[in-house]
Amino acid sequence: MRAAIVEGLNGHPFLTDLPEPPEVAGAVRIAVEWAGLQPTDVLRVLGTYKNPVFPYVVGGEGIGRLDDGTRVYFGHSVPPHGAICDTTLVPEAEVWPIPEDVDAKQVIALAIAGLGAVIPLEEANIRNGERVLILGATGPVGQIGALAARQMGAGVVVGAARSIDALQRLKDRGVLDAVVQLGTGDDDGALAKEKGERGYDVVLDPLFGAPAEAAMRSVAEGGRMMSIGTRAGRTMTLTLSELRRRHHHGVDTGELIRSPADRKAAFQRLLAYAKAGNWDIDTVEYPIEQIDRAWAAQNGSPHAKIVIKVAGDV
Repeated sequence: MRAAIVEGLNGHPFLTDLPEPPEVAGAVRIAVEWAGLQPTDVLRVLGTYKNPVFPYVVGGEGIGRLDDGTRVYFGHSVPPHGAICDTTLVPEAEVWPIPEDVDAKQVIALAIAGLGAVIPLEEANIRNGERVLILGATGPVGQIGALAARQMGAGVVVGAARSIDALQRLKDRGVLDAVVQLGTGDDDGALAKEKGERGYDVVLDPLFGAPAEAAMRSVAEGGRMMSIGTRAGRTMTLTLSELRRRHHHGVDTGELIRSPADRKAAFQRLLAYAKAGNWDIDTVEYPIEQIDRAWAAQNGSPHAKIVIKVAGDV
C-alpha cells in the first residue's frame, strides 16, 4: 500500500510502499479516503511532541471506510500507522461514524481543530453579548472558534493574527466583527484599540507567549482567557496586578485527558453547531502524491486546514 512516512527527526515525509497493516486486537482496519495534516504532525518530527518512534506514517486523523462500507471519521491510529496511507488501524473507540451527506474536507477541518476551539469556549461559559477575542484567528482553530463563539452568544467577535489580508477576508465574510494585526511591534496597543469599554470578556488562545501576554492585559475584570496551545511561545510573564480579577485557564482537549466518549460527544456537538450555522472552514487540498508540497505548506502559515486526498475515487 502507499504511505507517507518520515524516517527520523527533522525529516520530511515521502511516499513509499508498505505492507498492509496486520490485525491488532481492539483495532479496526480502515480504507482511508481523506486525511488531515495539523501543526502537531510537524512538532512530532521536530521531537517536541509525543516522541514518535521512527519510521512512522504521518497524519493523525482522516475519513475512510470500514470493511462493511461504513463511513467513519478516525483519529489516533495504532502506531506506527498514521492517516496518510491507503489502509490504517485505529482503536475501536476512536472510530466515529459520520453521515454520508457531510463534506469530508469540512469534517476533517472541524474535528481536532474544532474540539480545540469548542471545548474551551464551552468551558468559558460565554454570556450573551460578551466581547470575545480569538487569537490566531486565521487558522482552523481560530476560524472555528470565531464561528462557535457567535453561536454561543458572543456580542462582538474580534480576530487577531499576523496576516491582515486573511483577517480582512474573514471580516468580509461576517466571521469577525473587528480585526487586530499582530506582530507589527505593538501588540498591546493594537489589542487595546479593539477591547471596547470593558475589555475582552473571553479570549481563545492557541498561541500563548507574547500575543497571549499582551491580550491578558486587555482582558476585562472577570474575563477568562482559555489557552490551548503554544504556537507563539511556551511562557508568558505578567504582573500580579495584570492577573488580578482576571482568570486564566489552560485547557487540554486531547486523548490523554478526555475519554473517547467525551470527545465523541463534543465532536457530535461540533457537527451540530456547524450544521446550524452553515459553517464553511477554509481548506487546502493536496493529493497524496504531493505530500512534500502539503508538508511545506503546513510548515508555513497556510491559514487553512490542509487536507490530503488519499483515494482517487472520492
